[in-house]
Amino acid sequence: MNYLAHLFLAGRNEGIILGNLLEDFVTGPIENETNGKLPHDVKLGLMMHRQIDTMTDSHPVVKECKELFYPNFGKYSPIVIDVLFDHYLVKNWEIFTEEPFDSFRPRVYKSLKKYLDIQPEQLQGMINSMIEHDWLKNYKENWGLEKAFLNLNKRINKPEVDLRLSLKEFEENYYFLNEKFLDFFEDLKKHCDKFLKEHLADGK
Repeated sequence: MNYLAHLFLAGRNEGIILGNLLEDFVTGPIENETNGKLPHDVKLGLMMHRQIDTMTDSHPVVKECKELFYPNFGKYSPIVIDVLFDHYLVKNWEIFTEEPFDSFRPRVYKSLKKYLDIQPEQLQGMINSMIEHDWLKNYKENWGLEKAFLNLNKRINKPEVDLRLSLKEFEENYYFLNEKFLDFFEDLKKHCDKFLKEHLADGK
C-alpha cells in the first residue's frame, strides 16, 4: 500500500505511525543489531507495515486489480494499484472512520515530526515535502495522482516506463476498481485493527 493507507491504518500511536513510513528505509529483521535499537512502538510500525504489504500482495482482490494493469505496466502494476487505492481511500473516507480527513492530516503530520533522531535524512526530506505540499490531500484529484506517478517515474528512472499512462485504465475502470478497493480494504482494516488491539494497551 501507499503512504496514505499505511498512515491511516497505523491508528493514533505516534511510534507506529512513523514506523509505517520508516520501514521503506530499513532492511533486515526487525530485531537485528540496527533495527533492534529503535523504540518499541516504532518497531511495531515496521512489523505492521510488513504485514500490510504481505496481505496486500496475496489478497485475491488485489491480484484481480493488478491483472487489469499488467499488460501495459508489468511488474510495476502493484505500484500503480498502491497509489490508486490511496485515491479510493480518500473518496470513501467516511466509510472507514469518523475522524474528518481535514483533522487526520495535521494530526499525522505532527506525529511524523517526532523521533527526528532516528529518521534517516532521506526520510526527513520526504516528510518535509509531504507536509509542505500536503501529499495526502492530493491523492483525491487526478492531477495529484499524475504528480505521484511522475515522482515514481523519476525513482524508476526508465524512459520506457511512464506510470501516468495508467490513468487511462483507471478512468475507464473507475467504478470497478472502487468496488474492489472497498472489498479489499475492509479486510485489511480488520486485520490492522486486530494488530493494534493485540499490541497496544489502549488498542489504538
